[in-house]
Amino acid sequence: MFANYRQLSRNTVVLAASIGVVLGAFFAWYPLLPLHLRALGANDFEIAVWFTVFALAHTLPAFGGGMLADRIGRKWVALGPGILLAPLYIFASLTRDWHVLAVILIFTNILGAVQWPAMQALISESDEAQRATAFSLIEVFVLIAAGIGPAISALLLPWLGVAGFIFIHGVVMIPATIIRATELRETHEAHHRQPMRHTKWRAAITPTAAWIIAANTLFALGLGLTINGPFIAILAHDVWTLSEQQFQAMNTIGSLAAFGGIWLGSRADAWGSRRVWAIAALGFSVALVGWGLAPNATIGIIFVLAGNLFNETLFIVGETLLAQHTTRATRSFLFGISATVSGLAGVPGPAVGGWLVSVTRLAAPFIAGAFAILFSVGAVVPVH
Repeated sequence: MFANYRQLSRNTVVLAASIGVVLGAFFAWYPLLPLHLRALGANDFEIAVWFTVFALAHTLPAFGGGMLADRIGRKWVALGPGILLAPLYIFASLTRDWHVLAVILIFTNILGAVQWPAMQALISESDEAQRATAFSLIEVFVLIAAGIGPAISALLLPWLGVAGFIFIHGVVMIPATIIRATELRETHEAHHRQPMRHTKWRAAITPTAAWIIAANTLFALGLGLTINGPFIAILAHDVWTLSEQQFQAMNTIGSLAAFGGIWLGSRADAWGSRRVWAIAALGFSVALVGWGLAPNATIGIIFVLAGNLFNETLFIVGETLLAQHTTRATRSFLFGISATVSGLAGVPGPAVGGWLVSVTRLAAPFIAGAFAILFSVGAVVPVH
């Protein structure tokens, strides 16, 4: 698998490397955001609600971003928002009012949602013969970032604090955006671009595409209830009694396990996407239940490792399936639709999870998320 990476296009390599650098800075602070908001004065329910708002902001604009990328091209939609993200993150690092911080993060999530469908289409179209390999390279850099970012954070957190790492994230966005502007090449040329009419939208969403979107939607719901909400950090702090540095160290270890998910996801070409999805969905469901019920970090780390592995697998297979069952003219649009629909399913996850915690126990969101992931197996059965 790794030998095939040498054959990938410049677009994919540039995007993978720049995404890795940006996310390294992001992962240095974002896992600690619930605790940072708490330190600034927000209570746990307010944090859960705002995470729901963040998820909504990271969801709805993807539809418009996908349409825009099909109309004017992938490159500038993919990198344009980065021009605004840098000053927003720098300003976010300077505020000590958690309300102001939350509002800024709404806008950063909106900009991220706009650019992601264009990036997905750019990757897919730059390496059409090796889509699974291309998406897996992106994930290699994501996982390296997910390991290095928390590791650096664990070492330097006492000196820089969460706000310091948010500032660094904003600074890192500047060279990343410049490199993307100079090195990326457009894949959606003028002769591919067509006005998107309502009837064409409907025709683009084939039954197969609809089933893939349904599977991704259930996957997103499970993530919204667990990993994408504040409950991972709260569980580690309140039940496993981990410090912020220990929690970031755990995230680094978990990201290493996710490299196994890259290998398993790439097996979809040989074993079949439905089979790999079913294996990963079952494994992820079991891991989430164990994660939520584990009484301490010694036991919990086993399920953290398994959860990261299978989560990574599902992400790669979901991206590859949608790329395989779309056309160039409407690909970014369908990536945007998938991001919006699945994201909307994940939006209420943190708030629902917060309610479940208030009436039962902290493990409840993990168990509910496990069922959502398990149900996604039924959605990929009709996909061929």
